[in-house]
Amino acid sequence: MNNGYIAVLDSGIGGFSFIAEAARLIKNEKFLYFGDNKNAPYGNKTQEELYLLTQKNLAIILKYDVKALVIACNTLSLSLMPALRQLLKIPIFGVFPPVNKKSGKTALFATPVTCACFAEEKGVKVFPLERLAADIEKNKINLAAVDIKKHICKAADAFAPDTVILGCTHYYFVKNQFIDHFCPQNIYSGESVAAKKLYRYLVLSGKLSKSKSFTIDFIGENAEENFNFYNLVVKDTVFNNNN
Repeated sequence: MNNGYIAVLDSGIGGFSFIAEAARLIKNEKFLYFGDNKNAPYGNKTQEELYLLTQKNLAIILKYDVKALVIACNTLSLSLMPALRQLLKIPIFGVFPPVNKKSGKTALFATPVTCACFAEEKGVKVFPLERLAADIEKNKINLAAVDIKKHICKAADAFAPDTVILGCTHYYFVKNQFIDHFCPQNIYSGESVAAKKLYRYLVLSGKLSKSKSFTIDFIGENAEENFNFYNLVVKDTVFNNNN
């Protein structure tokens, strides 16, 4: 079981942000990537739609020898994690917006469903970005074509946050645009937190792989396009992290 897969489920390419962060800690594991690009984005769907899609996708993932599952989508993690933990017998890890890291004027940028899970009285101003994830997904091979200024509202500009929290794993790929646009003192997202929790579990449970290499396999209807995105955009980051 130590050499089983760590499966990563996302609505599309967002889960590669988790892969890139996990590679800093977890250097010799087998990852199994399922991106549901055809049904992306998830951030505008109902909870029932999300549950049905996830059931269908997990039926494919769990045909493989999986020792842990990472839900690398903030929307799915916030909406379905309790139900999935009751449904499945394997350890499940989610990626969540790290709103506990708020400092000064803090802005959470995320999908509408994710934003709806947070109340502004918690100290975070919430700004839903309805189409940014879809824009990133559409232009994944040419990310330079994505312009976050087309998605940021005037209220967010006027708020001028000190701290920016990215609440969608797709936004990882335009993180520098958020930095350039807002010039925040801090910018956070949840991938590294999830990677640390997974690593801690693997160490404490004795389930770290004895493999000598980092590998990633692609499954699902969109496996080929995710493989291409990984090789063109993500692979260098992952292996640089492994050095």
